[in-house]
Amino acid sequence: MYVVLSVVVVFLISACANGVTDSDSRNGLAEPYRLALDELISTDTALNDGMEFISLDFDEQLPLEDSDKQSIEEYLQSRYNVKIYHLTYEQLVAQGLYYASDTKRKGILLSIEKQEQSDQNNMTIEVSKYRSNEGGLTAKVTLAYQQDQWKVVNSTPTKES
Repeated sequence: MYVVLSVVVVFLISACANGVTDSDSRNGLAEPYRLALDELISTDTALNDGMEFISLDFDEQLPLEDSDKQSIEEYLQSRYNVKIYHLTYEQLVAQGLYYASDTKRKGILLSIEKQEQSDQNNMTIEVSKYRSNEGGLTAKVTLAYQQDQWKVVNSTPTKES
C-alpha cells in the first residue's frame, strides 16, 4: 500500500511541476523580451562597436515582473559581458554616462516600448536601440510560441536614424 501511495504522490507532483513549467514558459515575458532585444542588438551591429554598457528602459505600462527584468538583465550581461543599467536617456546624462559633447558613446540604450499579444502563442514587441549621435533603430519583432519555446518569426525595422 505504501509503495502504491508513493508512486501516486510522485506522479501527481511530477504532473503538477510539468504544468507549472509549461505555463511559466508560455506566460512569462522574460524569454520573448530577451529574444526581441537580442534580435535588435544583432541588427545594425555598428551601433554596438566598443559597447561598454547596456541601459534598459522599460515602459512602466508593460506587464513585466521584477523576476522577468532580472532574467533579462542577467541574460544580456552574460551574453555581451557588459555592465547593465536601468536608466532612461535623461538619467544616463545626469549620471555622466552620456555626454552631449562626445560624438561616441560608450553604451547603448535599449527600450521596450510596446507589446501586443494577439493570442497565447503570438506576440509583437516594439523595441528600440539608441546610441546618441551615432544613430538609433526601432523595430517590431514578431514572436511565436512553437515547440515549447518562443521564436522570432519576423523583425521589421520601423525607424532608423
